[in-house]
Amino acid sequence: MARAREERGAYAVIVALLLVALIGMLSLSVDGGFLFLKYRAMRNGNDAAALAAALSCARGRGLTEAAARADADAQADALATANVGDAVRAEDPVYTPSCNPDGGSVTVHYQGQQPLFFGQVVGVSSPKTVSATATATWGGVGSANRIAPLMLSMNRLSEPCNIPSEVAVDSECYFWWDKGSASDSSWLTNAEWGLMALGSWGKVGQYDSCAGYTASQTDVTNWITQGYDGTVALNDPPPDPPPPTYVCRFTGNQGQALNNDINAVAGDTLYFPVNDPQQQVDSNGDLCRPEGVDGNCSVDKYAIVGFAILEVVQAWSGQQAITNCQYTGPISSIGSVRCLKAIWRGYTVDATDFGGQNFGWVGVSLTG
Repeated sequence: MARAREERGAYAVIVALLLVALIGMLSLSVDGGFLFLKYRAMRNGNDAAALAAALSCARGRGLTEAAARADADAQADALATANVGDAVRAEDPVYTPSCNPDGGSVTVHYQGQQPLFFGQVVGVSSPKTVSATATATWGGVGSANRIAPLMLSMNRLSEPCNIPSEVAVDSECYFWWDKGSASDSSWLTNAEWGLMALGSWGKVGQYDSCAGYTASQTDVTNWITQGYDGTVALNDPPPDPPPPTYVCRFTGNQGQALNNDINAVAGDTLYFPVNDPQQQVDSNGDLCRPEGVDGNCSVDKYAIVGFAILEVVQAWSGQQAITNCQYTGPISSIGSVRCLKAIWRGYTVDATDFGGQNFGWVGVSLTG
């Protein structure tokens, strides 16, 4: 009977069961905690990768769709591994509809491995795969995209604001359209008003046709007062000089309506595309420089190399322009003179630290 009541063997079984339970709890708490931290890191890595890919597409990095995707993929890989050292693609990034500057979305899927410290004791395999996905979109940012459809030509602003010289912030500047004569260095060539078809931005090269790229008075009004809803980016520049981004011009001075549009945003700061007149071209892609250097040609595409940041004061036409902008030089026709008074706020060719030119006018955000 004494032997039947012996309990020492039972204690061993109980201790063994308790150890299993204890290790299981340790696995849940310790291994579970590490798995959660790994998942948080993978989420951050996927978010960063998606944003990097979207930003690359928004900048139009690459002359072809394949090149654009390759650059976006590389940017995504770099950001994923910067956040999680062992991150690898679970699937290739998916671009909808494609990787182009106009807008779209990209979904990335990266994963990494997390070893278990206690789980193996209770028969749980190690390491465990931890994965996450993220989706980012890009596109024009609407009213924040304050791009004036008015070209500013180098050396056509009054002193001290002649682009691209260093100009003190808050300097008062005057810009003239259609003044002087063909021998005047500030002459545009023929009667051109500097209006740009922003819809052609990023879609034409030096030798491409501008057929079909135009704008109505309503378009110009909306672009000035509400913002342009497309993507505006410069070609990636080498050290010096940057290759121009060609943008189609369209004819017509639009009369007093253009002055009214400009004056409606008085006090606002707009980004004015800067044209290098020595690189502007005609419809054949041949140089069409001022002062009759290339004959009596007509500019078809402006060569944009940067942006002047100006606070709009007021625009005038005719004799008011001559008086208010204090012009004393030769004038071809008083009726065709137009002047913009503005306050200099800066000049930029690269507003990001990523080596591209999105200038803050492309919206990139996480959506999933």
